[in-house]
Amino acid sequence: MCYGRRLVWVALVVVLCGADRTIAADAGTSWGVVDVRTGTLLLGERVDEARALGTGYQLLVLLSALEQAQLGMLPLDVPVSADPATLNQLRGRPGERLKLTADKTYLLSDLLKAIVLTGSDVAAAVAAEAMWGSRSNAVEALNERAKRMGLAMTQVADLTADAEGNMTTVAELGRLVAVLWREHREVREWGTLRGFPFDGGRLLLANGHLPPREVGVWAFYHRSSAPRGKRVSLQRVGLLVGERDGMTLAAVRLGDEDVSPAVTSLVEALRQAFEAYEPVTLVRAGEPLKIRVAVEGGEEPFIVPHAGDEVRIPRRKGSEEQVQLLFQLPSLVTAPVARGERIGEVVVEVDRKIVAVVPAISPKTIASSGIRAAEAQWRH
Repeated sequence: MCYGRRLVWVALVVVLCGADRTIAADAGTSWGVVDVRTGTLLLGERVDEARALGTGYQLLVLLSALEQAQLGMLPLDVPVSADPATLNQLRGRPGERLKLTADKTYLLSDLLKAIVLTGSDVAAAVAAEAMWGSRSNAVEALNERAKRMGLAMTQVADLTADAEGNMTTVAELGRLVAVLWREHREVREWGTLRGFPFDGGRLLLANGHLPPREVGVWAFYHRSSAPRGKRVSLQRVGLLVGERDGMTLAAVRLGDEDVSPAVTSLVEALRQAFEAYEPVTLVRAGEPLKIRVAVEGGEEPFIVPHAGDEVRIPRRKGSEEQVQLLFQLPSLVTAPVARGERIGEVVVEVDRKIVAVVPAISPKTIASSGIRAAEAQWRH
């Protein structure tokens, strides 16, 4: 099938309204709640303030590893070995729970699970070296990946959670979590584990203080002990993803806090967001797009494309938002056209910000009428 050169842009504009509610602010740290479907920030305070990234750099390692696996560059079941120099430098550091040895190999997938469950610097470093050959190459690659995502404030200086140059913001870390959760099912599955057999069957348990199951379906933390021997656990990074009423939201907190109030605040931020927002469906999968595309040489003269996916976003109660649907479709396609074949796309904008791009597909097969073929044969 070939497309005509001219694209038809058609816009449908609607206004969404609801009842407003006030969300209480939480002082002393940066926090926010992000819509995972679109990466849109819904609530928050000091969301653009640069703070220590902590183990958050490991999410970039996870993203890169899963992307390479999708491309067939480095399968998740590949065995990798640890560089002795890396082990000597990182093994035995405070809070490090993995005790890898240089004479063994470890599945890449197990190292990635260990990152999700424990925030292990050793696991992140070994996985990164398997992808890029060295830690310095890995740092460069991670910064480049963040730049391509538009994470201008996210910087990786070293593959350790306490590296001074590792920085990010709540808004950017929330967008990174949204991409991981939305595009990689492995992260969703690993994040719900409470433990898994590692290194010969030893059970590797997840970080403690997990939130209630009815609130959080996925969690990622950076935990450490307070300095000077105080028996206090601190949380520098906290991520919590929850699902309710067709919405998937991620709460993010950055800043050193006692673990117990930090987790309570994460849970509360997520609960407040679910109470303040309601889901609204902007595009339904399979619904006609109410626009016709001509079919050249087909058994039917035109086709009405359908939406290939659903777009459901949270709408704040009491808000008034302008939703615009832009149909990017060719004016003409050439038969044959297969059922489910992508013809164009629908761009969904909320308040002039793109929140989703949905394929426009053919709802049926349109065969060639044979007229063009017969005409070509007659001319020869």
